[in-house]
Amino acid sequence: MAAAPDREVFEAAASWYVQFQSEPPTAAQRKAWQHWVDSSPAHLAAWNQMEKMQRHLNGLPRDLARRALSSTQQRRQVLKLLLVLAGTGYLGWNVQQHTSLGNVWADYRTRVGQRRKIELADGSQIHLNTGTAINVLFDGEQRLIRLREGEILVRTGKLADPRPFFVETREGRVQALGTRFSVRQLSGSSRIGVLEDRVSIQPSGRPEHAGLLVAGESADFDNQGVGAIHPFRSTETAWINGQLIVLDAPLAEVIRELSRYRSGVLHCDERAADIRVSGTFRLDSTDAVLANLQASLPVSVDYFTRYWVSVKKAG
Repeated sequence: MAAAPDREVFEAAASWYVQFQSEPPTAAQRKAWQHWVDSSPAHLAAWNQMEKMQRHLNGLPRDLARRALSSTQQRRQVLKLLLVLAGTGYLGWNVQQHTSLGNVWADYRTRVGQRRKIELADGSQIHLNTGTAINVLFDGEQRLIRLREGEILVRTGKLADPRPFFVETREGRVQALGTRFSVRQLSGSSRIGVLEDRVSIQPSGRPEHAGLLVAGESADFDNQGVGAIHPFRSTETAWINGQLIVLDAPLAEVIRELSRYRSGVLHCDERAADIRVSGTFRLDSTDAVLANLQASLPVSVDYFTRYWVSVKKAG
């Protein structure tokens, strides 16, 4: 019986989302939706899950997504699908594991837009990025950081400690063979970047397919293996200083990164997606960043509500 209210809240959030995707909301609808979101932290947490769902829908062909929401009957089918996916955990709708409410059970955590630095008993330092939760399990055999959600930057301790140091994600384990590296939990994969020395990656499903990354390298891995190796630059961890540094990046990628640091939906229209962007942006003030992008690029920033923002090509 305890799970019923959570399902009802998620169903309400999904209903709002499907309605707004099918047609632009009226002023009255926006006001009603804003009142609903502001009335309960659980409502806001449920709406944040819709942001994750939006990323999955963005992976569909645009015309297919539009057709899926083009009639009342089809919208009902999409709503049913969302609820089924939520029940299986595909969208991460699990109050105890994948929301800011559920992360209260983690040893260390950050809210959306918050960053934090901690120091562990062995001298290791962990930076937690936005929306991150970790558990720390040190015993006589190992030092283990379990990344439940989000992104961390690890600097292992300088003290002599014979116990191996691991970071565990949903897809496997990363062993520190050096001092400084980042780990990010993605949807269905983990992303590793090495700044100093090297790390070993062991996918949970096929541990014999282990991989090794050295300083300046990055790769994604799932539970079956390690993907292609890419360059990794120190600017990719500028978030520890509250910065997002981009050089000739597509606007869609910049908006996607900014969306991690604010609650609600921050959407980039497909016509503006390929506009190139360079600059250093402050993550503590995403509204100021959006204003700067609007002033310097041929785009407009439309605030339907403070939780629903769309970036479109001007004109």
